[in-house]
Amino acid sequence: MKSILRILLTALMATSTLATAEAAKIVKPTPRPVVETYANWEELRIAKGWPEVNAAVKLPLPKRLLIATAALTTPERKVRNPNYGFALLLAGPTSRDATRLLAKGVLMNEYAFGDRTPAVLRSLAAEAMRGCKSCVAAYGLIQYAGLDVPQNDVVAYKWYRWAAVVGNAKGIEATALALAEGRGTPKNIPEAKKWAVRLEPARRAKLYTEIAKRIVLSKTPDDVAVSSDLLLQSIALNPLDAGRPAKQLLNLDYPPSVQDEAMAAIRAEGRAADPNALKVMAQVLWKKDKPEAVDEAISIFQTLAERGNADAIDYLSRALSRSDVNKSRKDQIIGSLQSAAASGYARASKVLGNAYYYGTGVDASLEKAQTYRESAAKQNDPEAQYLLGMMMLQSTDDAQDDATGRQWLEKSAAGGYPLAQAALQKLSSN
Repeated sequence: MKSILRILLTALMATSTLATAEAAKIVKPTPRPVVETYANWEELRIAKGWPEVNAAVKLPLPKRLLIATAALTTPERKVRNPNYGFALLLAGPTSRDATRLLAKGVLMNEYAFGDRTPAVLRSLAAEAMRGCKSCVAAYGLIQYAGLDVPQNDVVAYKWYRWAAVVGNAKGIEATALALAEGRGTPKNIPEAKKWAVRLEPARRAKLYTEIAKRIVLSKTPDDVAVSSDLLLQSIALNPLDAGRPAKQLLNLDYPPSVQDEAMAAIRAEGRAADPNALKVMAQVLWKKDKPEAVDEAISIFQTLAERGNADAIDYLSRALSRSDVNKSRKDQIIGSLQSAAASGYARASKVLGNAYYYGTGVDASLEKAQTYRESAAKQNDPEAQYLLGMMMLQSTDDAQDDATGRQWLEKSAAGGYPLAQAALQKLSSN
């Protein structure tokens, strides 16, 4: 009996070992897909082996659609080439797919069709009747923009509203904006807000900011109040992208109570707040020139500087020279700048170099000044290269240091820094 149990246990262990091995095979990590990035359209076109536009328009329609899709809808706007993409769609035989892609291209890019505009509008209208939402929205946009056709707000609104009714997001946005401004239809802000609610929160937040920006121009008390409310709602809907509504709300002449409410909403997000919103808030606090406001601004700039924000680093540089900022706070500022410099942010190293060179907020130290300036110079900062070069030329009689200083000036001049170019000319004339 014991021998039988032993055999069974051995078999079970073997089965368990095999199952473990099979499981190990199953959970083998999958290699991450390679993400292709390109600086511009030409780089993408050459990498893909696509011909120049004159040859591309002669390709079969499926190939033209493939290339035009990349030219018109690639997520990176700088990589797109609308002229190339539209040329492929308007060349030779077309199709429903080509018209639908053309509509997306119109909604996502600048366009100009010239004498082809009537044909484009006919194609968009025909496909709109077949249920293409983007074709409806694109037709309305062409009428609204008045490019290559007479501008017609009334016709544009009818098409935008049609696109909105069938659920096209661009159509909803355009309908809400037309209602808010009274373009092509009587002004009706409550109705505009009803359409906006149909969008998902992040997109609705952007629309609220755009509506607020447009209606506040009337400067009527009612419109200012609605604009304020929309901007606050935008911040609440998408706090991670609160920079745009915050900039609008805090930099224009909105009631102080509303601005205070906006700042409270940004503060509530803490370090997770949108960096752009934090920067706008800190800049506003800095301008108030009250001790408590300036102190809060400095705290925000410290947080942003440690993340490499160039504007925040510049503000901290200015804070070091303020007489109303105490020694303890200046020590904290130096600490934040040192953290940023240690993370590889050249601007922070340059600011520290200047602070130690002139003794601004710290005890002067030529040795530390040179160390930080050299760190920034090695990261190809032309101004730091110039400052380091001049410092080395002026502070020693060592021929080797003079030669190194001149080399830094040459690098700065090659980077286009005018003071370095002038310094080299003066050295050459001596």
